[in-house]
Amino acid sequence: MVALTAALTLGACSSSTPSTPAAATPSVTASAVGPETTAPNDPLPVPTESADPLTPTRPTPSATTPPPSTPATVSPTPAPTPPTPAATTATADPGSVAGSCERTLTAYPVLAPGASGPAVRALQCFLNDADYGPVAVDGVYGAQTRAAVKRVEATYEGPAPQPGRIDSGTWVLLIARSLGTATLEQGAKGPDVTTLQRALRAAGATVTVDGVFGAATKRAVQRLQDANRIGADGVVGEETLFLLKMGATIG
Repeated sequence: MVALTAALTLGACSSSTPSTPAAATPSVTASAVGPETTAPNDPLPVPTESADPLTPTRPTPSATTPPPSTPATVSPTPAPTPPTPAATTATADPGSVAGSCERTLTAYPVLAPGASGPAVRALQCFLNDADYGPVAVDGVYGAQTRAAVKRVEATYEGPAPQPGRIDSGTWVLLIARSLGTATLEQGAKGPDVTTLQRALRAAGATVTVDGVFGAATKRAVQRLQDANRIGADGVVGEETLFLLKMGATIG
């Protein structure tokens, strides 16, 4: 009876558990733990891209890229200055023609409108020196020079005896106009003595123009003083300077 019961129990357990083929178990086990097998018709694997680093790095310059160069500084080219006509320069600035003036002449001749030459150039220089200009120093006694001479004639006490005529008296007053007020006597030297000697020569004296107040210059001054009836001391003081600036001559 006990044996029959055990047999029935064993048979019931066997009939309730499904049977599994022996080969199935190894196949399932291999699929669970083995590597994945790619089927022949699967698409190509997707390429893997590496991510950018978290900390950016400074790019290394290419060997073929030249380093930036400092642009060269270009100096601006100055605009050219237009040339000034010679005549305009002489008119606007009489001092600019000083180098072309020869004020010391062997003789100071009589001049009239229309004259030309070195004496006219000297006249034009003296007109500028005496502030009767400006006059272009061109050596031609033209309209501009005549206008300056008219300004000289306007300083006369009466009308000019011969308008436009430059005689010895006109030469003397034009030259002497540049003299200062200092007394000049024998032993003096300098520009004022040179101007005095030119005025004496224009007045009719024979004197060397060298800027040195020597014995010959003193005698010339005495001749001028005698001709104009003042004390002939040979000293160019206030009275003698006044005579010269008024155009006094030796006669």
